[in-house]
Amino acid sequence: MRTNPRLFLAMLLAVLGPAAGAADFAGGNVGAIPDNNATGRTVSFSVSGFVQPIRTVRLNLGLAHTYVGDLEATLISPNGTARLVVFGRPGLQVASGSGSSANLSGSYEFADQGADLWSVLQSFVTVPPARYRSSSAGVVGTYHGGCSTSFAGAFGGLAPADVNGIWTLVIADRATSDTGNISSAVLSVEPGGDFIFADGFDPDLRGNCKLAWLDLTGTGRTSYVLVRNTGGGGSGAVTWFVRSNDGTVSGAQSSFVLGIASDYFLSGDWDGDGIDDAAVWRAGASGQFIIRPSSRPSRPLTIVHGTTGDDPTHVGDYDGDGRADATVFRPGAASGNPSFTRILPSRGGAERILTTGENGSFAGGGIDYTGDGIADMAIQANAGSGVASFRIFDGRNGAQVSNFNFGAPTDYVIVGNHSGGMPADITTARSVSGQIQWTTRDSGGLGLPAVTFGASASDYHLAGDYDGDGIDDYGTWRPSATAGASTFQIRPSSNTATTISLPAGANGDYPVANVRRH
Repeated sequence: MRTNPRLFLAMLLAVLGPAAGAADFAGGNVGAIPDNNATGRTVSFSVSGFVQPIRTVRLNLGLAHTYVGDLEATLISPNGTARLVVFGRPGLQVASGSGSSANLSGSYEFADQGADLWSVLQSFVTVPPARYRSSSAGVVGTYHGGCSTSFAGAFGGLAPADVNGIWTLVIADRATSDTGNISSAVLSVEPGGDFIFADGFDPDLRGNCKLAWLDLTGTGRTSYVLVRNTGGGGSGAVTWFVRSNDGTVSGAQSSFVLGIASDYFLSGDWDGDGIDDAAVWRAGASGQFIIRPSSRPSRPLTIVHGTTGDDPTHVGDYDGDGRADATVFRPGAASGNPSFTRILPSRGGAERILTTGENGSFAGGGIDYTGDGIADMAIQANAGSGVASFRIFDGRNGAQVSNFNFGAPTDYVIVGNHSGGMPADITTARSVSGQIQWTTRDSGGLGLPAVTFGASASDYHLAGDYDGDGIDDYGTWRPSATAGASTFQIRPSSNTATTISLPAGANGDYPVANVRRH
């Protein structure tokens, strides 16, 4: 039986209802939205009276505009501490270079529970007034847009000093011809939260999307990221150098200090805004994930999880809520002892411990190997006679769901999705005659032709979607003692006959994308 979309939306709004205890603040400076103007209109909300951290926020907007694909709306907390794209260029992706032609007319609420705006666009000439989830911005030529995002992840836990003051909503029209206005705006702020990820986000309503791993700037493509010890020694401060990947090799470069030289360097979307966050993990009796959320980079987040000897490079979304979970792989204490994947859910609650493999095996986790939208764990082990075995463990419950032989036990495992299917694949790399040979086994069990790319003696192996087509590319970073000669080399899946070459970094740097090599 097919559900009537209008009836579904009406029922959804009625069931969800308003949040208890929220305070409402009317926005000022409503009016016409300037056509084809990136500055747009700024609506302001004067918020006061909060004496404890907040839990989340939501917006109710009176909007009238033809061609919703022209618009982008961004909510910013006082002093620019935190921000979130509420919606941006809906429908703008690989299939449509101009976004959705659906119109807006009425009152629209945006909150952490609601309908999937991008799905509704496909069924209506005018978007029905209802409650919708916030979503990542559309980027032409990529699969970035339409990923459900989180108000609570971006704003939850903000202290009173960061809540009381002037909030702004910037709504801009980024294309010509179509026009409209914002006639009303109400910001609802819900008090009582003291944990950044504690919200009612429903994982069953996330919508379908593809995010580029290690995209630190929201372009829908993996960024070019290097880290450098700028403080000297194992306890010296580390500077991150990030070149935004805008589809060219001349994207803007930024830098920031995060972590020390002895840390692990990581990435994951902990705040649920559709953009990866730079992070480090620091070993100790109580290990620490130290995260620089993209929604609030001036307010680092620390999550205590793991202990010395753990492997923290398997971070992923193991509960399907659209946000990374702090995850470590703990090898068995001795030969034959079981190994464990220990997951601290982003939504709060008790640590989940999955038995995944045993001492002596290698893990490659944090990515969806089963196609259910939840991160899983792949374990590589020596099957004997020069053959490697792989077992796939379900990230929800640790059940083994697949077992096959592939490659050799000395091969590196490169975590990613290099074939483009719904579940991720298995890719291995080895040295052949001084070059790197990459081989991918897709989710259907088909071994794809081997690809020779990169120099095995000098190059770091990289995984990431550098061309924004939703498929990970084979890549390397080659350091050089000659100034200016270190380079990223990417073989894009969208055009395998070409190579993207980007001079970047210096000898002694480390490319963060290499963290997915095991």
